[in-house]
Amino acid sequence: MIKNYYSPSTLDELLKIKNNTNGVVFSGGTDLFVKMRYGIIKPQTVIDTKKIKSAIKLENRKLIIPLNTTYTDLLEFLKKNKTNLFLEKIIKLIGSPMIRNRGTPIGNIANASPAGDFILATYLLNGNIIIKPTNRIIPIENFILGPSKIDLAQNEIIYAIEIDVKNNYKFFFEKVGKRNAMIISIASIAVLLKENNGKIEDISICFGSVSPTILRDKNIESKIIGEEFSIELFKYLANEFEKLSKPINDVRASKSERKKLVYNLTIKAFYNLKNEVVSI
Repeated sequence: MIKNYYSPSTLDELLKIKNNTNGVVFSGGTDLFVKMRYGIIKPQTVIDTKKIKSAIKLENRKLIIPLNTTYTDLLEFLKKNKTNLFLEKIIKLIGSPMIRNRGTPIGNIANASPAGDFILATYLLNGNIIIKPTNRIIPIENFILGPSKIDLAQNEIIYAIEIDVKNNYKFFFEKVGKRNAMIISIASIAVLLKENNGKIEDISICFGSVSPTILRDKNIESKIIGEEFSIELFKYLANEFEKLSKPINDVRASKSERKKLVYNLTIKAFYNLKNEVVSI
Protein backbone atom coordinates (compact mmCIF):
# COMPACT_ATOMS: atom_id res chain seq x y z
CA MET A 1 0.00 0.00 0.00
CA ILE A 2 1.24 3.49 -0.86
CA LYS A 3 2.08 5.42 2.32
CA ASN A 4 3.72 8.51 0.83
CA TYR A 5 2.75 10.44 -2.30
CA TYR A 6 4.85 13.37 -3.55
CA SER A 7 4.11 15.71 -6.43
CA PRO A 8 7.12 18.02 -6.99
CA SER A 9 6.80 21.00 -9.32
CA THR A 10 10.49 21.42 -10.20
CA LEU A 11 13.31 19.10 -11.26
CA ASP A 12 15.42 20.12 -8.25
CA GLU A 13 12.56 19.26 -5.91
CA LEU A 14 12.08 15.90 -7.65
CA LEU A 15 15.76 15.00 -7.34
CA LYS A 16 15.82 15.96 -3.66
CA ILE A 17 12.75 13.84 -2.87
CA LYS A 18 14.13 10.91 -4.89
CA ASN A 19 17.44 11.08 -3.02
CA ASN A 20 15.74 11.27 0.40
CA THR A 21 13.02 8.66 -0.10
CA ASN A 22 14.12 6.32 -2.95
CA GLY A 23 10.47 6.46 -4.02
CA VAL A 24 9.20 5.11 -7.34
CA VAL A 25 9.01 7.87 -9.97
CA PHE A 26 6.09 7.90 -12.41
CA SER A 27 4.27 10.18 -14.86
CA GLY A 28 1.39 8.43 -16.64
CA GLY A 29 1.48 5.38 -14.37
CA THR A 30 0.36 3.06 -17.19
CA ASP A 31 3.01 0.48 -16.28
CA LEU A 32 3.42 1.21 -12.55
CA PHE A 33 -0.21 0.78 -11.53
CA VAL A 34 -0.63 -2.41 -13.57
CA LYS A 35 2.39 -3.89 -11.77
CA MET A 36 1.01 -2.78 -8.41
CA ARG A 37 -2.40 -4.30 -9.17
CA TYR A 38 -0.79 -7.67 -9.85
CA GLY A 39 1.51 -7.42 -6.81
CA ILE A 40 4.68 -7.36 -8.92
CA ILE A 41 5.90 -4.32 -7.01
CA LYS A 42 4.64 -2.81 -3.74
CA PRO A 43 6.11 0.69 -3.37
CA GLN A 44 5.52 2.59 -0.14
CA THR A 45 6.52 5.91 -1.68
CA VAL A 46 5.63 7.20 -5.16
CA ILE A 47 6.72 10.45 -6.81
CA ASP A 48 4.42 11.91 -9.47
CA THR A 49 6.36 14.10 -11.94
CA LYS A 50 3.44 15.51 -13.93
CA LYS A 51 3.65 19.04 -12.43
CA ILE A 52 7.20 19.49 -13.75
CA LYS A 53 7.17 21.49 -16.97
CA SER A 54 9.16 20.15 -19.92
CA ALA A 55 9.26 20.54 -23.68
CA ILE A 56 10.43 18.43 -26.62
CA LYS A 57 13.41 19.95 -28.44
CA LEU A 58 15.22 19.61 -31.76
CA GLU A 59 18.96 20.24 -31.31
CA ASN A 60 21.82 19.44 -33.71
CA ARG A 61 19.76 16.86 -35.61
CA LYS A 62 18.74 15.19 -32.35
CA LEU A 63 15.23 14.94 -30.93
CA ILE A 64 15.18 15.37 -27.13
CA ILE A 65 12.11 13.80 -25.48
CA PRO A 66 11.97 14.85 -21.79
CA LEU A 67 10.04 13.38 -18.87
CA ASN A 68 6.25 13.86 -18.91
CA THR A 69 6.12 13.78 -22.74
CA THR A 70 3.21 11.51 -23.66
CA TYR A 71 2.96 9.60 -26.93
CA THR A 72 0.22 12.03 -28.00
CA ASP A 73 2.49 15.02 -27.26
CA LEU A 74 5.30 13.42 -29.26
CA LEU A 75 3.10 12.64 -32.25
CA GLU A 76 1.78 16.23 -32.35
CA PHE A 77 5.36 17.57 -32.20
CA LEU A 78 6.55 15.32 -35.04
CA LYS A 79 3.66 16.40 -37.26
CA LYS A 80 4.10 20.09 -36.45
CA ASN A 81 7.85 19.97 -37.17
CA LYS A 82 7.57 17.50 -40.08
CA THR A 83 10.33 15.29 -38.72
CA ASN A 84 10.67 11.55 -38.08
CA LEU A 85 7.09 11.15 -39.32
CA PHE A 86 7.61 7.40 -39.75
CA LEU A 87 7.38 7.08 -35.95
CA GLU A 88 3.62 7.60 -36.27
CA LYS A 89 3.37 3.99 -37.49
CA ILE A 90 4.90 2.75 -34.22
CA ILE A 91 3.19 5.20 -31.86
CA LYS A 92 -0.30 4.50 -33.23
CA LEU A 93 0.08 0.82 -32.34
CA ILE A 94 1.05 1.48 -28.71
CA GLY A 95 -1.96 0.62 -26.56
CA SER A 96 -5.22 2.56 -26.92
CA PRO A 97 -5.75 6.33 -27.41
CA MET A 98 -6.24 6.60 -23.62
CA ILE A 99 -2.90 4.89 -22.99
CA ARG A 100 -1.18 7.15 -25.54
CA ASN A 101 -2.64 10.20 -23.80
CA ARG A 102 -1.06 9.18 -20.47
CA GLY A 103 1.80 6.81 -21.27
CA THR A 104 5.29 8.15 -21.94
CA PRO A 105 8.29 6.98 -23.98
CA ILE A 106 10.43 7.33 -20.83
CA GLY A 107 8.08 4.97 -18.98
CA ASN A 108 8.51 2.45 -21.81
CA ILE A 109 12.29 2.69 -21.50
CA ALA A 110 12.16 2.30 -17.70
CA ASN A 111 10.02 -0.83 -18.09
CA ALA A 112 12.82 -2.42 -20.17
CA SER A 113 10.66 -5.02 -21.86
CA PRO A 114 12.07 -6.60 -25.06
CA ALA A 115 8.54 -6.16 -26.45
CA GLY A 116 8.51 -2.39 -25.79
CA ASP A 117 7.60 -0.61 -29.01
CA PHE A 118 9.27 2.70 -28.16
CA ILE A 119 12.37 0.86 -26.93
CA LEU A 120 12.53 -0.63 -30.44
CA ALA A 121 12.29 2.89 -31.93
CA THR A 122 15.01 4.15 -29.57
CA TYR A 123 17.42 1.37 -30.63
CA LEU A 124 16.57 2.05 -34.28
CA LEU A 125 17.44 5.75 -33.92
CA ASN A 126 20.71 5.30 -31.99
CA GLY A 127 19.09 6.57 -28.81
CA ASN A 128 20.84 7.82 -25.70
CA ILE A 129 19.36 8.01 -22.22
CA ILE A 130 19.99 11.25 -20.30
CA ILE A 131 20.21 10.71 -16.55
CA LYS A 132 19.86 13.26 -13.72
CA PRO A 133 21.37 14.43 -11.39
CA THR A 134 24.58 12.76 -12.60
CA ASN A 135 24.20 14.00 -16.22
CA ARG A 136 25.22 10.58 -17.50
CA ILE A 137 24.36 10.01 -21.18
CA ILE A 138 24.15 6.30 -21.92
CA PRO A 139 23.52 4.54 -25.26
CA ILE A 140 20.26 2.60 -25.04
CA GLU A 141 22.02 -0.73 -25.69
CA ASN A 142 24.16 -0.14 -22.57
CA PHE A 143 21.34 1.27 -20.45
CA ILE A 144 19.01 -1.73 -20.81
CA LEU A 145 20.70 -4.71 -19.16
CA GLY A 146 17.91 -7.28 -19.63
CA PRO A 147 14.16 -7.70 -19.11
CA SER A 148 13.13 -5.13 -16.43
CA LYS A 149 16.82 -4.35 -15.72
CA ILE A 150 18.32 -0.90 -16.33
CA ASP A 151 21.54 0.91 -15.41
CA LEU A 152 20.07 3.44 -12.96
CA ALA A 153 21.32 4.20 -9.42
CA GLN A 154 18.89 4.70 -6.55
CA ASN A 155 19.28 8.49 -6.55
CA GLU A 156 18.98 8.81 -10.36
CA ILE A 157 16.05 9.38 -12.70
CA ILE A 158 15.65 9.14 -16.48
CA TYR A 159 15.39 12.78 -17.51
CA ALA A 160 15.17 12.47 -21.30
CA ILE A 161 15.62 10.30 -24.39
CA GLU A 162 17.77 11.59 -27.25
CA ILE A 163 17.22 10.06 -30.70
CA ASP A 164 18.50 10.80 -34.22
CA VAL A 165 16.54 12.93 -36.64
CA LYS A 166 16.24 10.84 -39.81
CA ASN A 167 14.22 12.08 -42.73
CA ASN A 168 14.10 10.92 -46.37
CA TYR A 169 14.42 7.28 -45.31
CA LYS A 170 12.31 4.31 -46.29
CA PHE A 171 10.70 2.69 -43.25
CA PHE A 172 9.05 -0.60 -42.42
CA PHE A 173 7.50 -1.61 -39.09
CA GLU A 174 5.38 -4.59 -38.19
CA LYS A 175 4.52 -6.35 -34.99
CA VAL A 176 2.89 -9.75 -34.81
CA GLY A 177 0.43 -10.59 -32.05
CA LYS A 178 -2.61 -12.64 -31.17
CA ARG A 179 -5.07 -9.91 -32.17
CA ASN A 180 -5.25 -6.80 -34.36
CA ALA A 181 -5.18 -4.04 -31.71
CA MET A 182 -3.60 -3.30 -28.32
CA ILE A 183 -1.20 -6.20 -28.66
CA ILE A 184 2.04 -7.12 -26.93
CA SER A 185 4.15 -8.36 -29.80
CA ILE A 186 5.17 -11.99 -30.30
CA ALA A 187 7.83 -10.57 -32.61
CA SER A 188 8.37 -7.18 -34.22
CA ILE A 189 10.69 -5.58 -36.75
CA ALA A 190 11.61 -2.01 -37.68
CA VAL A 191 13.86 -1.10 -40.62
CA LEU A 192 15.15 2.33 -41.68
CA LEU A 193 16.80 2.36 -45.09
CA LYS A 194 18.45 4.99 -47.29
CA GLU A 195 19.09 3.85 -50.84
CA ASN A 196 21.37 5.48 -53.46
CA ASN A 197 21.23 4.23 -57.06
CA GLY A 198 20.08 0.79 -55.93
CA LYS A 199 22.79 0.48 -53.25
CA ILE A 200 22.46 0.56 -49.45
CA GLU A 201 23.64 3.98 -48.21
CA ASP A 202 22.47 3.61 -44.61
CA ILE A 203 20.41 1.00 -42.76
CA SER A 204 19.17 0.16 -39.25
CA ILE A 205 17.38 -3.11 -38.47
CA CYS A 206 15.87 -3.96 -35.07
CA PHE A 207 13.75 -6.83 -33.76
CA GLY A 208 11.59 -6.93 -30.63
CA SER A 209 10.49 -9.89 -28.48
CA VAL A 210 13.05 -12.31 -29.94
CA SER A 211 15.89 -11.90 -27.42
CA PRO A 212 16.34 -10.62 -23.83
CA THR A 213 16.78 -7.08 -25.20
CA ILE A 214 16.06 -5.52 -28.59
CA LEU A 215 18.09 -7.34 -31.26
CA ARG A 216 20.27 -5.06 -33.38
CA ASP A 217 23.72 -5.80 -34.88
CA LYS A 218 25.63 -2.72 -36.07
CA ASN A 219 28.45 -4.88 -37.49
CA ILE A 220 26.07 -6.57 -39.91
CA GLU A 221 24.58 -3.20 -40.84
CA SER A 222 27.97 -1.62 -41.59
CA LYS A 223 29.06 -4.71 -43.57
CA ILE A 224 26.23 -4.28 -46.11
CA ILE A 225 26.73 -0.55 -46.78
CA GLY A 226 27.29 -0.18 -50.53
CA GLU A 227 25.70 -3.56 -51.31
CA GLU A 228 22.87 -3.85 -53.83
CA PHE A 229 19.39 -3.51 -52.32
CA SER A 230 18.17 -6.95 -53.37
CA ILE A 231 16.17 -9.95 -52.19
CA GLU A 232 19.43 -11.96 -52.03
CA LEU A 233 20.83 -9.44 -49.53
CA PHE A 234 17.69 -9.60 -47.39
CA LYS A 235 17.75 -13.41 -47.45
CA TYR A 236 21.31 -13.15 -46.08
CA LEU A 237 20.08 -10.71 -43.38
CA ALA A 238 17.12 -12.98 -42.55
CA ASN A 239 19.47 -15.96 -42.02
CA GLU A 240 21.93 -13.94 -39.93
CA PHE A 241 19.29 -12.43 -37.63
CA GLU A 242 17.48 -15.76 -37.28
CA LYS A 243 20.77 -17.23 -36.00
CA LEU A 244 21.36 -14.27 -33.64
CA SER A 245 17.86 -14.32 -32.13
CA LYS A 246 17.44 -15.92 -28.70
CA PRO A 247 13.68 -16.10 -28.13
CA ILE A 248 11.89 -17.85 -25.28
CA ASN A 249 8.87 -20.12 -25.10
CA ASP A 250 5.89 -18.45 -23.43
CA VAL A 251 2.09 -18.47 -23.61
CA ARG A 252 2.11 -16.30 -26.73
CA ALA A 253 4.55 -18.25 -28.95
CA SER A 254 7.29 -20.88 -29.04
CA LYS A 255 11.00 -20.31 -29.67
CA SER A 256 10.80 -21.90 -33.12
CA GLU A 257 7.77 -19.83 -34.09
CA ARG A 258 9.58 -16.62 -33.13
CA LYS A 259 12.72 -17.63 -35.06
CA LYS A 260 10.62 -18.25 -38.18
CA LEU A 261 9.06 -14.81 -37.70
CA VAL A 262 12.51 -13.18 -37.65
CA TYR A 263 13.23 -14.71 -41.06
CA ASN A 264 9.81 -14.05 -42.57
CA LEU A 265 9.51 -10.47 -41.30
CA THR A 266 12.91 -9.62 -42.82
CA ILE A 267 11.80 -10.91 -46.21
CA LYS A 268 8.49 -9.05 -45.87
CA ALA A 269 10.44 -5.88 -45.03
CA PHE A 270 12.32 -6.14 -48.35
CA TYR A 271 9.18 -6.32 -50.48
CA ASN A 272 7.53 -3.47 -48.58
CA LEU A 273 10.61 -1.24 -48.72
CA LYS A 274 11.06 -1.95 -52.43
CA ASN A 275 7.64 -0.55 -53.23
CA GLU A 276 7.40 2.19 -50.61
CA VAL A 277 7.34 5.86 -51.60
CA VAL A 278 10.01 7.81 -49.71
CA SER A 279 8.43 10.09 -47.11
CA ILE A 280 9.90 13.09 -45.38
